[in-house]
Amino acid sequence: MNETRCDNHYHVPLPSHYPVTINLGLFISLLGFALRINTIASGIVLMLAGIAMILYGTSGWIGKIICEDESGNYHPWEDRSFRIGMAYFILSELAFFGAFLLALMYVRVFALSELASMDAHFTLWPDFKGIWPSGGPKSQAFTPLGAWGLPAVNSILILASAISLIWARKGLLAANRGQMVAGLAIAIVLGVAFLFQQAMEYRHAAELGVTLASGIYGTNLYMLTGVHGVHMLAGIIMLAVLLLRAFHGHFNAENRVGLDMVTWYWNFAVVIPGLLVFIYFYWL
Repeated sequence: MNETRCDNHYHVPLPSHYPVTINLGLFISLLGFALRINTIASGIVLMLAGIAMILYGTSGWIGKIICEDESGNYHPWEDRSFRIGMAYFILSELAFFGAFLLALMYVRVFALSELASMDAHFTLWPDFKGIWPSGGPKSQAFTPLGAWGLPAVNSILILASAISLIWARKGLLAANRGQMVAGLAIAIVLGVAFLFQQAMEYRHAAELGVTLASGIYGTNLYMLTGVHGVHMLAGIIMLAVLLLRAFHGHFNAENRVGLDMVTWYWNFAVVIPGLLVFIYFYWL
């Protein structure tokens, strides 16, 4: 009986403590946060300890994966499985973000119109108007944010970052490492500028009276932009890792799965949601 040997077998990594460390860190940090918001204890020490464990586990796990990649342990079918996994992850992120956009749509399209029809028979609260933006009956007075200020600038920044990241990928395909490094660096700078501008927008919003006490308008603003900002920060960290790897000569036209996956994440979990927030929350 002839045996067919497959030298290009699927790589199975050795057992690692990093997943356990990360999950334990998440539990400890959330426990500290729960203790703090419920004023049972300060919780600061637990939160910091949990965050430290998460950072340690994440950095160690990423380093191990990079070493496996550069050691030649990954083959075409590992590449394919990584891409499939990243695609599912991005779909889950889009569903997560889409839930908040659908909540905003429900308020604007259904809830306000329904309340307006009820207000025709009796007054819901003084000065109620069934149009967006609306804070609600217990909302403090506020001035809505305009679209053509910091929000428009931020939209331009994330569009430019997407273009620079695509340009970096084309540089790798053309064996132009300098172009790849420059494109990654530009995307990081634009992402950091976005977060700085977002902080300035929060400050401006507070001056206009838009806070979490501004009812449904304020909570939607901070939830949508906050979730997007967290995704942006995660993307910047990914880009920084790619830039460090590029400086060390990693990646080529055949082995670029890391760059491709981060490009997908940036374009579909950062850029597109950010543009949707600008269009539907600020503009329309």
